[in-house]
Amino acid sequence: MSIQSPEEKARTYTILFIPSARERIKKFDLSHRFIVGVWGFGIVFVGLFLIFAGVTFYLLQKENRMVALAHRSQSQKEEIVRIYGRMQEIRSRLLLLAHEEQKIRMILNSSDGDAGTLLGQGGGQARMAPSVLIQKGPNGMSELMREMDDQMSSLRSGVSHQEVSLASLRNSIERQRARWAYTTSIWPVHGVLTSGFGWRNSPFGVGRDFHPGIDIAGPMDVPVVSTAEGVVKSAGWDQGYGKAVRVSHGNGMVTLFGHLDQIVVSPGDKVVRGEVIGYLGNTGLSTGPHLHYEIIRNHVPINPTRYIIDY
Repeated sequence: MSIQSPEEKARTYTILFIPSARERIKKFDLSHRFIVGVWGFGIVFVGLFLIFAGVTFYLLQKENRMVALAHRSQSQKEEIVRIYGRMQEIRSRLLLLAHEEQKIRMILNSSDGDAGTLLGQGGGQARMAPSVLIQKGPNGMSELMREMDDQMSSLRSGVSHQEVSLASLRNSIERQRARWAYTTSIWPVHGVLTSGFGWRNSPFGVGRDFHPGIDIAGPMDVPVVSTAEGVVKSAGWDQGYGKAVRVSHGNGMVTLFGHLDQIVVSPGDKVVRGEVIGYLGNTGLSTGPHLHYEIIRNHVPINPTRYIIDY
């Protein structure tokens, strides 16, 4: 840094403003000290301006970041509310599923599972709405987070319980399906019901007799089908029934198909519901082409129409 001499400090500078020829020349004398002062003030002003501009830019950037954070925080709050709503929807669906499972178990007469357990979960006093909790600030957010954590634990437990319960229900359905397969439930032949189960006037004109089955009239050679899954117990001539087939369905249940024209199964054959076992005929003690159909449970004939679901 150079030191100014007294001569330099005393030096002056002249600025001339030369107007048109009719006006006088204007002259301004500026001292060296004044010029140095102006330069110094200019430097200080520029420095302050730069500092102010820098601070202003920083504050604007900070404000922008705060606005962005506020928007992000609002978006997160809205997402939390949305997730909470989805959790409530999932819980409602689980409850509905549990109710439907109870109905199915009632239909199946099954009590293997415990479908009602889920219905008691998540009860208690009504909770404050999440949007209200959020407005309470950090404490409200903490309370909402605890509530969501409790809800998530409840849902996790409910889902686990429902998986176990549905597995039990599936096993019950499988057992019922197997039982249903062996339950007589359809018409053995297409035709007209001409004689019901019970006491009737003898078709041969001699008094009254007990009819242990039903008679279904129809054209010759109409297919006759098994009314449930089972094993052919006998197939051939059967006294007054003519050509007949007996099918055992287990649990003491036997079906008898009499007066057939043709038999297409043999003793020991396994048959399923709807499988053709013969054709309608007029063999044995018969007054015309028809099928005599019996259901015998533990050696006692029962009314077949009780087992026909589309009767």
